[in-house]
Amino acid sequence: MKAVRVLIALRISNETDASTSLERQLQDCTAYVNERQHLGWQVVGVARDAHISATKSHPFQRPELGEWLNNRAPEFDLLLFWKMDRFVRKVVDMQDMIKWATAHGGKALVSVKEPVLDMIGPFRHVIIDLFAAIAETEAQNISMRVKSFQSYTKSKNVWAKGNPPYGYESFRDTDSAMRLRIRENQRKIIREMYKRVVEDGDPYSTICDDFNTRGVPSPAGERMSERRKKNGTPMPVWRSRTITNILRSETILGWKCEEVKIPGKKYGVSQAILTSEGKIRMADPILTDDEWAKLQDEMNGRPGAARRSTKNTTAYRGVVLCGGCGKNLYLFNPERQQGKPVYRCNKSANRDSCGKGYAFRAEKVEKLVETMILGTIGDFPMHERHYVKGSNNSQRLREIEEYVSELQRSLRPGGKNSSGFAKKATEEEIAALYEEHDSLAAEGDKPDRYEYRDTGETFRHMWERNKGNEVERTRHLLKAGITIRLNPLTKGISNTTDFGGEVDLGNRSEPFTIH
Repeated sequence: MKAVRVLIALRISNETDASTSLERQLQDCTAYVNERQHLGWQVVGVARDAHISATKSHPFQRPELGEWLNNRAPEFDLLLFWKMDRFVRKVVDMQDMIKWATAHGGKALVSVKEPVLDMIGPFRHVIIDLFAAIAETEAQNISMRVKSFQSYTKSKNVWAKGNPPYGYESFRDTDSAMRLRIRENQRKIIREMYKRVVEDGDPYSTICDDFNTRGVPSPAGERMSERRKKNGTPMPVWRSRTITNILRSETILGWKCEEVKIPGKKYGVSQAILTSEGKIRMADPILTDDEWAKLQDEMNGRPGAARRSTKNTTAYRGVVLCGGCGKNLYLFNPERQQGKPVYRCNKSANRDSCGKGYAFRAEKVEKLVETMILGTIGDFPMHERHYVKGSNNSQRLREIEEYVSELQRSLRPGGKNSSGFAKKATEEEIAALYEEHDSLAAEGDKPDRYEYRDTGETFRHMWERNKGNEVERTRHLLKAGITIRLNPLTKGISNTTDFGGEVDLGNRSEPFTIH
């Protein structure tokens, strides 16, 4: 009996939900597999994805499940999940998974809590599409109910959603409504930030460094779950943008605010909600109106930080790395460099520096990348990766041996194929089966695997074909696992045009690939 290799996929949006916790899902999934051990089922891996929304995150994009789907597909035959809504919440996502499963050797998708949802049966596609539609409809209904409630409470003096703004905490009032009140330890931090910005003139970065050194929990740090702390997740630190967001929000004046999206940006700004009766008072203010005015004047008078490039993406991001910490370099247009763009370590920009703070002039970075890539691997052939379903030749060999024995018995004197045309045809059939047997025996069993096929193109051809298209060039380099680390050639100089790079060709046990 061929073993059925099972990958268990676990997902949850909020780890505090005990009814569908990852442990509960794993327990039920493991029991489900144990009940089917007689069918050859065995667990080969568990993909745990916590704090992941199924509505916002496709299975291929999840940290652990995505790694299995994208790079470890030959290692399992069946994907087992607790319920449909723990796996996907969109019909199109489920359809993508069905196509992927079919293209990767006919893998099965199975739900523990919904026995009818099983890709082993003849009507598997119809059933799975139906359940995916139900899951998507439920997700839309939940979203609609939440938005309706938030719209109703938007103009009310109640707190109806999410984490309270920094400086405040939620509580249930005498009329059973949720409202806000000052949180004393956070009020002291805001008052300290005000004094250090307005009276002492401290840079935001200095305040961040001091808070982090003193162990003052950042807003994200205070909200961090005990489970993540126990798992060793690093505590979120203070950053300059964290401070400016707090000090520019009118929530510290006690007003009810909302985030207003900035066109063309992924983030927004906090803005007080206005009604026909004016602003909505949610709690006592932490700063007075005069203090607020002084604070805004001081912040508006400070020089702007480095501007990120107006390009949608940094060219060669993920390929060009900082020689100090090995992290990505990002394209910046800092004013203090007279508008000349530089590649800079983003960790340094966010006050979590690698200790180097390197910045490299962009025009030379792009020339250096081209020179090093073409000089190192320009004439290397490029390959495409394809999934190949393995073969179980042992089973076929046994079938041939049994059938040949049966045919040989029919050739014995008195047998049904012992003379005439039947005898000749049977002998020819036996000879053909022997030939197939010898071929399969020499080949042996082959597992599911990836095979690499030559595209007939070198990296130089790819580079020239995509002239002016850094995004496509970057995609090929990332898939090939190639990186370049940049380091200044002059010791002690961080912002420089005098630098070099080292090419890392990655794991060369496999050919370069553009899969």
